[in-house]
Amino acid sequence: MELSQLRYFMAVAELGNMSKAAQALFVSQPNLSTSISRLEEEVGVPLFDRRRGKIVLNQNGELLLESVKRAVDTLDAGVRAVRDQHAGKSAPLSLACMTDDTDLLEHFVLDNPDINLIQKRLDLPALTFLLERGEVDLALAVLPPPSDEIVFERVYNCHFVLLMSRDHPLAGEASITRHQLAGCRLAIDGSRVNKETFCAAESAKFGVTPAIDYDVRHLNLLLSLVESNQCVSIVPAVKYEELYLQGGHQNVVCREYADGAPEAYWGIAYNKRRPLNEHGQRFRAFVRDYFTRINAEYAAATRA
Repeated sequence: MELSQLRYFMAVAELGNMSKAAQALFVSQPNLSTSISRLEEEVGVPLFDRRRGKIVLNQNGELLLESVKRAVDTLDAGVRAVRDQHAGKSAPLSLACMTDDTDLLEHFVLDNPDINLIQKRLDLPALTFLLERGEVDLALAVLPPPSDEIVFERVYNCHFVLLMSRDHPLAGEASITRHQLAGCRLAIDGSRVNKETFCAAESAKFGVTPAIDYDVRHLNLLLSLVESNQCVSIVPAVKYEELYLQGGHQNVVCREYADGAPEAYWGIAYNKRRPLNEHGQRFRAFVRDYFTRINAEYAAATRA
């Protein structure tokens, strides 16, 4: 029985689909299927039930999965300990991010030079998968990972605002209603706003599902669209405040969204079986303090 077989078994069990598991593991589907079949031969019983496009753990598989997780976790911890001892320094902090929060991460690295931060940008399914497997220490997310194995702690929340070009017809308004937005091309930052959740909330409130013309995953691209007056964007208020303090994108203005948009929030996610270590706790505290500091600095700057 090989370690790779156990990792493949965990991936198939968690994803419930051979094709998705093969993609996540960067192996071919035939090789993955062969490895799972060999594992079942070694154990002596079937571990999965095969159902039209899905592969689901049976009772044998569920029993084995718990032992495999413990064994792999123990082995991974041992490998990390040996590497840390050899390197003569503390373990790096591995972080998965749903969002484009480059400035936050840069400030964290500068304020914490003793922490070796390793960061990956991932969508929610990939982030959840790595957390469940214990391959990252924690994640910075704007939606709770859909897994009972993962803890999600909200660390900051704010309201949404509307960003538009100074040349936009609505730029003269201090506050804009959903009705006034009718006919406007809308954009969201898809890394911070879940399109389906947002549309469902708007539909429940106004009886109309908004048409999102741009679902952009990078803030600078989103701002370029806004500056060129191609759309109005819905973003968390703190991201505009951060932008304002940096002094960039002078042609972009912020307006209150008078009666729409759900609450924006950031949270820290981690595996229940791997509670936050000291470095993870420092990152969690930093995120909360960073956004709170942005709020305070923006308030002071706009009062002056």
